[in-house]
Amino acid sequence: MGPTFVIEKLEFQRGEVWQVRYFNGLVTFLVGHSGAGKSTALEALLYPLGLTTATIMPEVAACAQIRLTFRVAGTRWQATRSPANPKARVSLKNLDDDTEHSLPVKSTKAGEVTAGAFVQDLLGLPRAARGTTRLELDTYYNTVLALRQHTIAFSFLGGGKDEERILALEAILGLWNSDLAGLEKNAAETTSRFTKAKAELASYKKLRDRGSVADPDRLRSDLEQKQREHTAAAEAWQRADAALKAAIGEHGRLVALHKEADADRRKAGKKATAAHEKLHGATAEHAQAEGALGELLEPPTEDCSRCGQALPEREPGRCRQCGQLCPDAADQRERKIAAARAKSERLRLKLQGLRDALTSASAAADRAEEAAAAALKARDAYDQDRLQPARAAAQQAEKTAHGLSRDVAQLKQWLASSTYLTDQQKVVDIAKTAMEDAKAARDAALTAQEARRKELIARWTEFFLNRLQQINPDVETAHIDPADFTTHVKERDQPDKAFNESSVAGSPKVVTNVAMLLALRDLGRTEATVHVPPLLIVDSPLADLGAVDQATGLRLIDTLIDVAGDPSADGYGCQVIAATNDPLPRAYPGVRDISVDTDNRFFDHAPRTDY
Repeated sequence: MGPTFVIEKLEFQRGEVWQVRYFNGLVTFLVGHSGAGKSTALEALLYPLGLTTATIMPEVAACAQIRLTFRVAGTRWQATRSPANPKARVSLKNLDDDTEHSLPVKSTKAGEVTAGAFVQDLLGLPRAARGTTRLELDTYYNTVLALRQHTIAFSFLGGGKDEERILALEAILGLWNSDLAGLEKNAAETTSRFTKAKAELASYKKLRDRGSVADPDRLRSDLEQKQREHTAAAEAWQRADAALKAAIGEHGRLVALHKEADADRRKAGKKATAAHEKLHGATAEHAQAEGALGELLEPPTEDCSRCGQALPEREPGRCRQCGQLCPDAADQRERKIAAARAKSERLRLKLQGLRDALTSASAAADRAEEAAAAALKARDAYDQDRLQPARAAAQQAEKTAHGLSRDVAQLKQWLASSTYLTDQQKVVDIAKTAMEDAKAARDAALTAQEARRKELIARWTEFFLNRLQQINPDVETAHIDPADFTTHVKERDQPDKAFNESSVAGSPKVVTNVAMLLALRDLGRTEATVHVPPLLIVDSPLADLGAVDQATGLRLIDTLIDVAGDPSADGYGCQVIAATNDPLPRAYPGVRDISVDTDNRFFDHAPRTDY
């Protein structure tokens, strides 16, 4: 069993006020209807430790700080974190010696320890790794520490990736062995060295059988020829590389010219569009001036304002309606006509200028379009005709030079040792012995590991069956697969079923999840190598179950209380913190419940702390 892990209280600062919820004893139930906020509280419970996958609801985010007080192996600790800023640092304080650590949630530089990694080491949870899979505190939290509401009824041990679950359970069970990983690596490396040495020996023998290396003079002649070929190939590579660099430079110049021509094209197009818009406006303005002048030169027939009949012609200077003298009427009309003619002429000249400007702008836009197209064509043609062939030639020259370089090095090695065949056979023999020893060591470790694995999983299966039958007496058999830890459960008058084949109705998946983790803690009490933390958080284990099978629900509660009352090696039981929709059916000794409802919210209505 892992070291004692007991939560004492959860404090949270809202505004300037600190409030607190105590978790006295080893069993605490949050009781309240759906939507009362039980999951919100349970998700936030271990958040101060540096978790990154916890779901933070608005009630939690509204807190300035959250502080968790807990004990690990008898030492009291206090973790403080700001939920308003998920990236804020975590303060971990040892309350026994008053030392404090300020740690990041995620490391920003090499070698920096995160809060989650610190707590992981504190709980004795290995930092196991396999390939790209690495175990962090969140992995253990989602696999063996908590059964969360959104996965308990349909995901095996929290769901997630199979490789993470398998590695996490191997680490908890003490089956992950860093030495075995080293033996695997050593076996692979020695095999590679043996294969390489054997291939070199076979290559030498092939040349020997052809007569290429029978005569040292012939070997020396081959070396000199290869050296000349290599020198020529290296020079050809240098020339090809120089040609490639020149082609890249010229291609870059053409790319720059095209960008410049394309920019000119866009500018010329904008100018032509603007000139066209100006001409359109000036045309309308000139037409209006011409219309006004025409009305002055040929005024429309006027009618009497009283009777509506056409007015008679009058002598110049007289009003057409009343017939009286209007001395300035003719002059005023002439002045208006002159002003209208002047305006019309001015607008005509402006219109002509804008037509000329539009013609010029359109011609410039056409020229810019042609220049941009020509630049693009030149760039693409150079890329296809010059740059790509130059690149291919340089790559081929480099490949040829490297190949000849390897041939020269090998011939030098053969020429330097007249006893190459004997020496290389010794290298092969030594490499083969090392490979066989490494494989034997690996296979022996694997055999011992597999035997230990099967023995441990067999014991876990026994505890698993006991816990299943304690919750559901109809269960007849149960099996945990030693390879991937998946389960098969058979109930009376039912076929054997894997976890994913079980129905959600009646929540057999909930029972399987709970029984698996309870049995893991049972195993930890009897096996010193099993480092499972003696803390279990279960969110709503009776959701759907209580309505379908009340008796099974009551047995499930009894089982959770039972595992908490079973002490571990250091005298402490497994602390269980769970949530239920309905109140407990009766009073249980040592079991505390926290009622949560609309009028008694977990965060809003928690008691204030004494300080």
